Amino acid sequence: MESLRKAVIADEMADSVAEQDSNNQRVVAYAPTPQDAKLCARILKENEVAVCCCETIDSFAKTILEGAGIALIAQEHLTDAAIAQLKVSLDQQPKWSEVPILVLLQAGDPDSKLLKRILSLEHVTLINRPLRIAVFINTVRAKLRDRMRQFEVRDLLLEKDRVQTNLRREARRLDMAIQAGGMAAWEWSKTHVYWSNAFRQLHGFGKDVQPSESAMFASIVESEREQIAQQWTAAIEQNLPFRSEFRISHPKHGERWLVAVGEPVKSKSGKTLRYTGLQWDITKRKAAEMELRQSHETFQRLITENPQGLYVVDADLCVRYVSAGARSVFINVDPLIGRPFAEVMNVIWPKAFADEVVKLFRHTLDTGEPYAAPPLVEQRVDTNETEAYDWSIERIVLPDNRHGVVCHFYNNTQRQQSVDLLRESERYFREIADASPAMLWVTDENHMCTFLSKSWYDTTGQTRVEGMGLGWTNATHPEDHERAGEEFLTAAKAHKPFFSEFRLRRADGSYRWAVDVGRPRFDSEGAFVGYTGYVIDVDDRKAFEQSLKQAKVVAENANRSRGEFLANMSHEIRTPMAAILGHADILKDHLKDPDNIQVVETIRRNGNFLLNIINDILDLSKIDSGKMQLETERVRPDGLLAEVRSLMDVRASEKHLPLKIEFDGPIPDLIETDAVRLRQILLNLVGNAIKFTDSGEVKILVRYEGLDDSAGVGKPQDPFSSKRPSASTCRLIFQVVDTGIGIKPEDQMSLFEPFVQADSTSTRSFGGTGLGLAICRRLAHALGGDVAVESTYGRGSKFTLTIEAVSSGRLVVPNLLIDVSAEKVKEEIQISANVLVVDDRRDIRYLAQHFIEKAGGNVTTATNGQEAIDTVFGHPKSEIDLIVMDMQMPVMDGYEAAAELRRRGCELPIIALTANAMKSDRDECLAAGCTDYTTKPLDSQKLIAMIDRLLKS
Repeated sequence: MESLRKAVIADEMADSVAEQDSNNQRVVAYAPTPQDAKLCARILKENEVAVCCCETIDSFAKTILEGAGIALIAQEHLTDAAIAQLKVSLDQQPKWSEVPILVLLQAGDPDSKLLKRILSLEHVTLINRPLRIAVFINTVRAKLRDRMRQFEVRDLLLEKDRVQTNLRREARRLDMAIQAGGMAAWEWSKTHVYWSNAFRQLHGFGKDVQPSESAMFASIVESEREQIAQQWTAAIEQNLPFRSEFRISHPKHGERWLVAVGEPVKSKSGKTLRYTGLQWDITKRKAAEMELRQSHETFQRLITENPQGLYVVDADLCVRYVSAGARSVFINVDPLIGRPFAEVMNVIWPKAFADEVVKLFRHTLDTGEPYAAPPLVEQRVDTNETEAYDWSIERIVLPDNRHGVVCHFYNNTQRQQSVDLLRESERYFREIADASPAMLWVTDENHMCTFLSKSWYDTTGQTRVEGMGLGWTNATHPEDHERAGEEFLTAAKAHKPFFSEFRLRRADGSYRWAVDVGRPRFDSEGAFVGYTGYVIDVDDRKAFEQSLKQAKVVAENANRSRGEFLANMSHEIRTPMAAILGHADILKDHLKDPDNIQVVETIRRNGNFLLNIINDILDLSKIDSGKMQLETERVRPDGLLAEVRSLMDVRASEKHLPLKIEFDGPIPDLIETDAVRLRQILLNLVGNAIKFTDSGEVKILVRYEGLDDSAGVGKPQDPFSSKRPSASTCRLIFQVVDTGIGIKPEDQMSLFEPFVQADSTSTRSFGGTGLGLAICRRLAHALGGDVAVESTYGRGSKFTLTIEAVSSGRLVVPNLLIDVSAEKVKEEIQISANVLVVDDRRDIRYLAQHFIEKAGGNVTTATNGQEAIDTVFGHPKSEIDLIVMDMQMPVMDGYEAAAELRRRGCELPIIALTANAMKSDRDECLAAGCTDYTTKPLDSQKLIAMIDRLLKS
């Protein structure tokens, strides 16, 4: 039976089921002969039996597969091949289908072997021939009835399976629903307790806990355990459903809320057999309920304690909540809460207005449409006072999930008074603005002009309509129109103050310069609300500024002319001075007579003195013009002082003056400064001290001031700034003290001005240009310090030099025994080269040629840059190894010549020769294409050493 059931299930989805059902009562016949087939068909049809006659074994087998109630076949057709073919067709039948086969035997006894083969087909019934019609018909009908019962059994099994499948499906759905809802199943009877796995997880029970009533109640929190147990006992005693909510102590999740439901399962007699039920976690629901209660309480508290005007009317149009800020309005209504809203309104306001308000509230409650009322000004019925309110209403959902209407109102009686005051203030403002000589204006948050004072209209001739928005810009000069508008809008978009200058058209059509100044306005909350500003006439100031600019141009041209004059003067004086000193050196080499040598030394000494004067003038000029550049290097302070003493000892000895150097404590071993400029200052100060002291002594006191806080050390600083160094820097202080003639107090203030000395007597007695101290102070400023003087006339002076000392951080004991005066004996440098000397001065060419040829070189000369180019690239081509060229020459100067030589591909070393001595001059020469740089007067050793170095490189 089970196999038949499975067969039915397997065949349930077969496509041919419907067709088989329609053919399950027909006879498929393969008669002995065609005549027998016709006879058989007639007999069966007369007995209301469907028949299908076949003419071949193939069609017979195929028709059985299509559906047959009975298969009828003559014995003579059942050959071995036919039997095998029929078995194949029968095996393809559904397993529940057992097709009856009627075999019409031939007359006589059948062969046993043949009979055995026929019976191997299964479900075979043998019918002897000749046929007895009644018996044959009865047999056919009996087999058809059996066949019908097969289909009925199939339908019963199929229906049963459908029911079971649906039950299993519903069971699965129920199980999925229970799992999805987090539900846990349980069963209880007096003899047995069942917990599902979900139940164990819900309570946190391990596998070692046996299901029991006591274990389950033990998980309930102690404060609720007895109450729940009593509810359970009452339910099972009365055979009633059980439902309860309680808290448990979960071993992992702590306190959780659960709900338990159970239904009694009863027998047919009504006796309760067991309880089945579910439990699930409702912790989140409980939390939500708690939040809802708190929300309701909060809602009520927010309204009732709100200081603003606020009240709520419920769905029955009764007053439900009233804020603290609204109680004063309803002070004459008692009771208030729960009272019909219409009664409350009629207590306060006139009936017509009260009825209109109630109508509006009802409309909002029914439709949900909010309503914002126009400003209310009405006389109250209860107080006879006129009050003004702004109010609006909207529908809300109350905690009981019903609709209500909330009314927000604001007593603006005082605000109305403020508006009146504001209008009065605005009137005062306009009167003040119209009386002001400045043209006042105001814009809104969109940068459009909303106010212009009367003076604007009087000045420009614009009307009020023309000036509003951006129309005010039309009063500006056409050339300033776009710029003035952009300057204003750019500042306005950033909400920043702005300043603009433009030419403003006056009412008579003329233009005058004006300044427009504006500042952004913000309200009390910081929101931008526009600009306020003013326009004033500055045409007279602009004219003055223009005159100042013209004066500045004149001054700059004059300063430039002075610089060019000083540069030319430097060249014109240095060049012949170079010739004088150079020829004096040559002459000295040829003299033996001491008197003649002394004459030459006098020439050299006075020439050097004249050069010093020229250098002072140039230094002062270049410092004032900002062209002086410091060349910082690491230097030993004590070594530099030893060098100064070595240089000045001779002059001090000539006047029998001791030159002392004293140190007040240790000093840095190395400092970073411009050693050349520091030496220049010290030599000038010590030289002046010796010059103006006839008896006594000259002393240099040195002190180092280092601070723990060195935050200011090493900061970049303008080298020509007049500002004093920061107090936080480390300083090196040099005090030059003498016992000379001193300086009068009235002369000390101007002592550091250029070309100024104490008095004309000093100039005549001691000489000098009065530039030394001016240069010293400017150089001291460049070194981050200053020069100051303290003096008592007739007793002596003290000059204090302070410089910024960026040190290595290590302090040492000063050492003045460093021998810096002894020069190393330099070896005579010999060169073997062809040198082109280019200078427009014959004496300079002669000097350079003399120095070079004395060192072993050959010299070719040229008088200007063009001649130099022709010499280098001429035919036949000269063999030139190096070029020494003056930078200032007629026809073509050195700068142009060097650039042209480089442009033509000349790679020879070029030494620039110039009377200028600044680093910027050197950079200008190198930029033109020169290789190196030297100055006039010519130093023979320096020139020969430079030529030798460049030739070797």
